[in-house]
Amino acid sequence: MNQGRLIVIEGACDGVGKTTQFRLLKENLIKDGEQVITHHFPTYGTKQGALVEEYLRGSYGTIHNLSPYFINSLYAVDRAVTWHTELASEYQQGKTVLLDRYTTSSIIYQSAEIDNRREKEDFIHYVTDYEYHKNGIASPDETIFLWAPYDLITEIRNKRTANEGISKDIHERDDEFMRKVYDSAMYVADYLSWHKVQCNDGAKMRPIEDIQEEIHQYVKKK
Repeated sequence: MNQGRLIVIEGACDGVGKTTQFRLLKENLIKDGEQVITHHFPTYGTKQGALVEEYLRGSYGTIHNLSPYFINSLYAVDRAVTWHTELASEYQQGKTVLLDRYTTSSIIYQSAEIDNRREKEDFIHYVTDYEYHKNGIASPDETIFLWAPYDLITEIRNKRTANEGISKDIHERDDEFMRKVYDSAMYVADYLSWHKVQCNDGAKMRPIEDIQEEIHQYVKKK
């Protein structure tokens, strides 16, 4: 049996529409006749995701005083356990595994505080080697990276948080850090050659259906 393919949907920052595009791509791939397995990382409400939840509540410190390698290890446990217990068997049966976030998010977020380019790239290589080779989880076949200008994404995210009464985690409460995350995401997307999809048209976001059509057509060609 041939292995399936692994597709990751990633975004420059929360507010770019990643969750919506993830859902629509799943629906389109199923219509195309593919067997699709989906998962959202981090895996909240599970034993393997508990360490991540504690970190995001601020139980261990902040992004500013914790090593990015330590923080990545918390997320890596979640990914490794989830992959080997839930996703690997489906992938090995030839199914398409569609993920909302993955190692991609750790690379973006945990390298955001690393200003030195060489050190940032060393961290990227550490994560990919540790997780794909040593932990034995699969590397993405395609990473779809959604982006728009930072100010536009931030405006959307803040309105959503206010309207829905969503509490912010330790990342989202730090505006300066979120700007660093955006800059890190744009750098990493180019460095790792992710497929970039621009989600705005000038000062407004593009129609959801147009963005999905671009993503779907790209994935179908692969």
